[in-house]
Amino acid sequence: MKKIYSILTIFAFALLLVACGDTTGGGGNITPDPDPDPDPDPVEVDPTASFAGLTDIEITQGDSFDPMTGVTATDTVDGNVTNRITVTGAVLTNTPGTYVLTYKVVGSDGKTVQGTRTITVKPGSNLPPATEIVIMHGAVHEIDPFHPNYTGRETLARQAKQREVEDRLNVKVIYKPYPASAAWGPSRVEAIIQGSVSGTPLADIYWTTSDWTAQLASGNAIVPVDKYLATHGNKITQEVIELGSWNDQFWSFMVNRPTVDVGLYYNSDLVEQLGIENPSELFLNGEWTWTKFDQWASAAKSALTVMGDDYYALGGVLANYAENMVPLNGGALINAKSGRVAFHQTPALETYAFIKTLWDKGLFEPGGQFDAGSPSWQAGKVLMHPGSFWFLGSPDRWGGLNFKLSFVPYPMSEAYIDKGGEYVSPIGGVAVFNIASGMSAAKEELAFQVWNEIQMWKTDEEFEDEFMISLETKLNDQASIDAYLAIYKNVTLDLIGALGISKYGSTGWTAKISAAIKAGDYRSQMEAIEPIYSAALEAYLSGN
Repeated sequence: MKKIYSILTIFAFALLLVACGDTTGGGGNITPDPDPDPDPDPVEVDPTASFAGLTDIEITQGDSFDPMTGVTATDTVDGNVTNRITVTGAVLTNTPGTYVLTYKVVGSDGKTVQGTRTITVKPGSNLPPATEIVIMHGAVHEIDPFHPNYTGRETLARQAKQREVEDRLNVKVIYKPYPASAAWGPSRVEAIIQGSVSGTPLADIYWTTSDWTAQLASGNAIVPVDKYLATHGNKITQEVIELGSWNDQFWSFMVNRPTVDVGLYYNSDLVEQLGIENPSELFLNGEWTWTKFDQWASAAKSALTVMGDDYYALGGVLANYAENMVPLNGGALINAKSGRVAFHQTPALETYAFIKTLWDKGLFEPGGQFDAGSPSWQAGKVLMHPGSFWFLGSPDRWGGLNFKLSFVPYPMSEAYIDKGGEYVSPIGGVAVFNIASGMSAAKEELAFQVWNEIQMWKTDEEFEDEFMISLETKLNDQASIDAYLAIYKNVTLDLIGALGISKYGSTGWTAKISAAIKAGDYRSQMEAIEPIYSAALEAYLSGN
C-alpha cells in the first residue's frame, strides 16, 4: 500500500513541474519564458537645428518688410545655418490682412525643422499713391483682363496676377485705346513721336508693330531695354530679341515667340462639294509643290464651271502670293540676314513668273482684294484666299463667314525642295510693345518690370499646347491643324515693311508687284524701285 502511494506521489509531482514550466530538466516541447526584462523604447533625440526670431509681428500698410530680418537658425554641429533657411508664403505690404510665412531649415542630422510666424498688415497712411502704368493699345478688349468684353484666355488667372503685381509694386495698370487721330500706320507713328517731342507721351507702354521700330526709335519716341533683359526681361526669347532689335539695341518685345500667321485658307464646304483633293492632306503627304498647286487650282476651276461663271479657284491679290512664295523658292524681298534688297533677283523673278502663269490661266478672280476679300469671297464664290490666322475671329475680316474654312501653307517650288529647303514664312509687322521715352529712369524700369510680370509666360510645351487649342477652336478639321502645327515655328524676318516706304505708295513694292505680274514687266518694275529701297535699307542699317 505504501508502495502504491509513493508512485502516485511521484507522478503528481511530475505533473506539477510540467504545469509550472520547469526547464531545469531536459525533454518535452517546453517553450522558454519570454525575456523578463525587454529593451526599453529608444530615446528621442532633438534635431540639431533650431530657429530664433520666429515671432509674430504687425506692420503698417506701406511699410517695407524683409521676412529674414531678425530670423536666424543654428545647428549644434555646423553652427550658424541661417543661409539654409527657405521661406514660403508672401506678405502684400500694400494690402491690409494676415499673412502666414513658413520657415524650413535642414540640420546636420538631415532632419528638417519647420516653423511659422504670422505677419499682420494694418491699414495705415504710410502707403504712397500708386504709380499709374498706362498701356496704349489698338484693341483694349484683347489685353485688359478686366474689360467686360475681354477676348483673351485665362481671364481669372490674369486678373489675379495683375492684382498681385499691382499690390506688390504699388502700381495701377491702366489700359487706354489709341485716339482716333492715331488710327493706324503713319498717323499712329507720327502721334507717338509728336507726343514724345512735346513732352506729353500718349502712354508709358505702346502696342505697335515691329515694322515701326526703327521709325519710333530714330524719332526718340521709345527707349531700348537691353539693360533690363538679365533681370525683368529674362523670359524674353532670342527670337523676339532678333525681331525687336535695331541699330544693335533691343527695343520691341512680346510674349513667348513669333509664329507663322499667314497662309492660304479655303472653303472646305466647297472643296467637299466639288469632290476635289484636300489641300491640307496634300501638304501633309509632301505633295504641295508649285506643280501640284497649279494642277489643283486648274482642277478646281474646271469643277467650278458647273457652279457658274462667277466662281473662281483663287482670290485675293497677287502681292500676297508673291510675298510668301518668294522665300519658298529660296529668295527674299529684303533679306534681313544679308542686308540686301532681293526682290529683283532670280528666286523672286521665278516666283513672279510662276504666279503669272496662274493668272494667265484665269485661276484668279479678277477683282481680288486684300484682307477681308472681295464680295465674291465673302459670298463663298472663291475657293481659296490668302489671309492671317487672326482674321478667323475678327468680325471685320472673316468672323462672319457662313462657310467653313480650312488652312494650308503656301506651296514650295520643286527647285527649293531639291536643294533641301525647309518651309519658312516671312514675318514683319508683328504686334509688339515698346517703352515710351521721357520717363525717369526709375519709372522706365518699373514700366518694363510691370509689363513682364503681368504676362502669362509659357514653357515651349505649354505654348505649343495653347497654340493647338487656339487652332482647334478656329479650324474645322484635323488635317488643317496638323498642317499648321508642322510649320508654325518656321519664321524668317523680312524687312520689306520696316524701311519707312509706304506699301501702297507709288514706289511701294506691294503696290507695284501685283500689276507688274499681270503685265509681265515685273523685272523692269522691280529694277526701277530697287535703288529707292537700297537707299532706305542703308539708312535703316546705319541707324539713321
